[in-house]
Amino acid sequence: MYNRRLLLAMIGLMCAPVLSTRGQDASALKLLQKIPMPKVQDRLDHLGVDVPGKRLFIAALGDNQNTVEVIDLKSSQRTSSIPGQSKPQGIFYSPDSKKLFVANGTDGTCKIFTGDTFELINSFPVGDDADHVGYDPTTKYLYIGTGDAKSGALAVIDTRTGAHVGDIKTDARPGGIKFDKTSVNIFVTLAGSSKLGVVDRKKREQVTTWAVAGVPGNVALALDEKHHRLLAGSRMPPLLTVLDTKTGKTITQIEGVDGIDDLWYDDAHKRIYASGGRGFDVGSVYVYQQTGADEYKLTSKVPTAPGAGTSLWVAEFNRFFVAAPASEKQEAQVLIFEPQP
Repeated sequence: MYNRRLLLAMIGLMCAPVLSTRGQDASALKLLQKIPMPKVQDRLDHLGVDVPGKRLFIAALGDNQNTVEVIDLKSSQRTSSIPGQSKPQGIFYSPDSKKLFVANGTDGTCKIFTGDTFELINSFPVGDDADHVGYDPTTKYLYIGTGDAKSGALAVIDTRTGAHVGDIKTDARPGGIKFDKTSVNIFVTLAGSSKLGVVDRKKREQVTTWAVAGVPGNVALALDEKHHRLLAGSRMPPLLTVLDTKTGKTITQIEGVDGIDDLWYDDAHKRIYASGGRGFDVGSVYVYQQTGADEYKLTSKVPTAPGAGTSLWVAEFNRFFVAAPASEKQEAQVLIFEPQP
């Protein structure tokens, strides 16, 4: 603990001209609502959204749960629980095909459900520990990260046909999975590695890696395409790293949230949301204000709930969703926040 604090203090001194943590408060995000999910047990993982239908999907991956929970945002109620999962992790809803895609880690499958009745259409293997997903709207391909710390791949799924059309090998299991619309690049984390992976989606191969100093591994990514900046979140130590997407050069580092699971860039407000709390008795969202391509200020540490690491920023709704697992004091919930001016 002492060494981690010392490292953060040293980074703060080195980055003082462009990074400030003074005046932190909870005003950047306003808690609007809590939607309960009674009897949902254990840890919650990643979220997905049906924007036209105003629905939210949450992976409930506990051994005693193994469901996908469905939240109707119009009525503010949980309306369905989709059983038969095997450690559900990544979730994507296709409004074009009206199908729900779920990456399951234990059996390494992609399961496809109808978007209305949630009937299982298909289930097929994609690779070990299927986890993060990323969607390319241009090709309508869904990418699923699989593998372990020794080898990995991006399984490519055509969401129109539901077919597994290929795999892209990576050095380790890829996560984050952010698409740069200004290039052919896909940026990924690499499990167990201090490096980030860069994948060429046209060549379908990993073309290079970028080192991130001072961290043994990154678990979350966000992308600011306008300023060509990649944002990476690590747990040990908790840091937010900003990199140049053209060169891979580290621009700066700033204090990060403990137990980070998800990271998002809000282009409208020029903010970064980092949700953490996995493995901790408290949960928080760290909000960073971007004042320039290379200038970031940690403005708020917004409390959420114990263990609430995963989240989803939905620009179309101007809402930030946090999945809060059940604890001794409260049942599982979805916390809904609104950005403040």
